[in-house]
Amino acid sequence: MADEDRGDPRGNLAQKLRHLHWTQRGLGNQMLSYEDIATGVTRATGRKCGETYIEKLFTGQPVRHPDPERLEAILTQFGKTPADLEDRGDPHGTFGQRLQHLRYQYGQERGKPLIHEEIAEHVRRYTGRSCRAEYIGQLLNDREPNGLAKDKIEALAAFFKVSPAYFFDDEKSRADQQKLEAQDALLSALQELREVGGDFAAAFRQPNPGQAMSPQDMLQLATEIRAYVGALREQGSEPHA
Repeated sequence: MADEDRGDPRGNLAQKLRHLHWTQRGLGNQMLSYEDIATGVTRATGRKCGETYIEKLFTGQPVRHPDPERLEAILTQFGKTPADLEDRGDPHGTFGQRLQHLRYQYGQERGKPLIHEEIAEHVRRYTGRSCRAEYIGQLLNDREPNGLAKDKIEALAAFFKVSPAYFFDDEKSRADQQKLEAQDALLSALQELREVGGDFAAAFRQPNPGQAMSPQDMLQLATEIRAYVGALREQGSEPHA
């Protein structure tokens, strides 16, 4: 069989299945036939599974993704579980790779993969804000278009029982953490300003108009707003109800 047919243990589902098909051989160094795999799935699930479906699934042709029971029946024939297909991530890599590593470990401990919606549901409960499974997928692939949200990172850390600092050990991640902390400080200062009924225009001074503020700019602005709020309080301003 040609090298390109050997699959890829780090690829998509079809590539991972081809890799198992190539490496997990039986007696006489023979690979299971698609017919044998389909027969095993039918026997294990009690639902008919055709050879054509298995062939399409393994070769990457358009076909319905197997439901959990059918996927488990396929993998059992290679001595694997769905959790074995999971990307293991990297505890020393990017934010997404670290999150994927936690997700993989969680799936290994409970014996089945942790789906995105389970994580999203926890984030919704923790933050009281919207969170979709698609957002979790974006985080796992380091493709979150709107930047990282501090409260959602804290929710993820709580879910996996790690410190939020777990996600921020490399240079890029530390920069992301600094930005999040600066954003949080600025938002808190603006909330204090709102509570005392201060003049937003008088307090807000963007250091470099027309440019995105750096974490240092945000921290400086937060300091100035709090000084303005402190002056208003000394003058006897009463917080608005």
